[in-house]
Amino acid sequence: MPPELPEVDSPSESLETLHLLQEVSRAVNSSLILEDIFEALGDVLSEYIPYDNAVIVILDDSRNGIKILVRMQPDGFLELSGENNLFVGYDPVIDQMIRKPEPLELDATSVQNLSRSVVLNEETQHAFVVPLVNKGLVIGLLAVSATQPEKLFPRHFQRLLQVCEQVAIAVENAKLYWQTQAQGGREFLINQLTKAIRESLDIDVMLNTAVDELGKVTGVSRCIIQYSPNPEDTLERHEFHYCMPGVPALNRLESEPLLETQVFQIRQQLKPLETGWQSYPLNPFILNDVRDCPEFFASPEFFTRNRINSLAVFPILIGDYLAGTITLHQCEVVRTWLIEDIELFQAIAEHLGVAISQAQLFKTLETQKQQLEKTLTELQQAQVHLIQSEKMAVLGQFVAGIAHEVNTPLGTMASNNDTIGRCVQKLDALLKKATQSNELTGFENLLSSVQELLSINKMAAERIQEIVKNLRNFSRIDESELKSVDLHENIDSTLLLMKSAMPKNLRLEKKYDPTMPLVTCYPGLLNQVFMNLMVNAIHAMSANDGSEQGNKATGSPICLTIETCFQKEDGWVLVRIQDNGKGIPPENLAKIFDPGFTTKGVGVGTGLGLALCYKIVEKHHGRIDVSSLVGQGSTFTVSIPLKQSLH
Repeated sequence: MPPELPEVDSPSESLETLHLLQEVSRAVNSSLILEDIFEALGDVLSEYIPYDNAVIVILDDSRNGIKILVRMQPDGFLELSGENNLFVGYDPVIDQMIRKPEPLELDATSVQNLSRSVVLNEETQHAFVVPLVNKGLVIGLLAVSATQPEKLFPRHFQRLLQVCEQVAIAVENAKLYWQTQAQGGREFLINQLTKAIRESLDIDVMLNTAVDELGKVTGVSRCIIQYSPNPEDTLERHEFHYCMPGVPALNRLESEPLLETQVFQIRQQLKPLETGWQSYPLNPFILNDVRDCPEFFASPEFFTRNRINSLAVFPILIGDYLAGTITLHQCEVVRTWLIEDIELFQAIAEHLGVAISQAQLFKTLETQKQQLEKTLTELQQAQVHLIQSEKMAVLGQFVAGIAHEVNTPLGTMASNNDTIGRCVQKLDALLKKATQSNELTGFENLLSSVQELLSINKMAAERIQEIVKNLRNFSRIDESELKSVDLHENIDSTLLLMKSAMPKNLRLEKKYDPTMPLVTCYPGLLNQVFMNLMVNAIHAMSANDGSEQGNKATGSPICLTIETCFQKEDGWVLVRIQDNGKGIPPENLAKIFDPGFTTKGVGVGTGLGLALCYKIVEKHHGRIDVSSLVGQGSTFTVSIPLKQSLH
């Protein structure tokens, strides 16, 4: 209880009190740095209050820990200890002051009962303790004590009350200044840590960097980051450790459950509510003193073996699931986790969650990219096989004609070879007879016949060479890269291969542009386009004709027109293939390039020809257009650039 105070001070005492308050006001308003304020205050108090020891305690924002502890000697000497982080729950004087913020007067008996307090010492016989109150909250206290019971008087207590009002205001102003500075420092730390984390998109490298940086800048004894890449498999876990120099590595027995897992598994247990089931929020797990930890989280032996006095665990969340944890150990001393500490670590955990999420997304995209590249390669290979298959299917329609074209000169050559053989036998017989009779009758006729037969064989061989050349030009098997070719030669080769399959009454008109330069293209692929379009045109006209009398709708003979055009102004090459067949119904025009679409009937068309033509022209960075009128015919126009880019 406070001492009984006199109702009125003497004039000299009132003047002395006034001087004290003026000096205190100058002292506490001279700076925003707490150390400077306390030094100036110590000089003033030692002059006006006859104490043997004085203590100022400043609490942290949570009021669970001592932020600053100041000890002042009678000669004004100041001993300031910052960042104490001492838990106030075990200090009886401070705990009582927080619970009941009233001034205290302590006699020798009271001091002996409260000897565990940092405010008192063993020699104290009399003490005044006054709370520092700001806006109704205790932010600290100021205590003066004497080793003699009658050294401190009630007037000194009254002066102390008045001084504490000004000190509380000054401390709060300084704390606001310090908090602003600290906030800037925390933001700088977060920025630096975030920069270090995001320099790599490899999660292991990122977390290894994070645990080192976090451990070094926060002054913890140990920092452990755990990460589970798969939320469905909590056994798959990666751990990254930091230990302060001199602190042993974490020693966890195999039989011991993971404290972090225990904490958050229990917190995630569902609880029934009136509105349904809801899980506990995953808030940080804070222990200023591990002696307060429930044993179902971790055994006391675990803390003792690892010399852990204070513990904090922060969840790393990605969306709604727990991706990992940040665990902090303070060894040797008990640490009070301040509000600013907790906010800092929470912010870092949030940044880690975002960074991990981005790294996972990058890894997923890389995997998808590789899969897409593999799929693209497979599709390209399938497309090559499909083009070759379609090419062989088209050639298959002309196999009989091509075989006839080749078989006729081969038969001629075989027959001629037999005749030449018999001629040679006769020449041999005549030669023997001439040797005996010196007569060469009949030699000239036989030699003339042999020469004629050899000339015919030569023509037949040239015909076979021409057919093979046309086949080779069409397939271009050895030309899978870009080539500069004569487009007209390619079209002619395709027409020659199709000659045997063309209707007898077909009129072929070729309108070639004489200014056409060499065209850079994939020759084999373009030949495929030309043949498919010509085959479709022939089928369309044959279906419309039926009796070799011509187009029933127009009365004209069936006609296939091949026209080329070089547009010098824009560097494009056009090839038009026009027929006067049955035409394409308007409802089918939008579908003719769709894979599988055909109107030729089962066993006649595959539905892939025009789809492949579209892809091949697209590969040449060109386009294919079609115009058609039912009963009058269709025109397909292939447009490609004169020069091709590799990209």
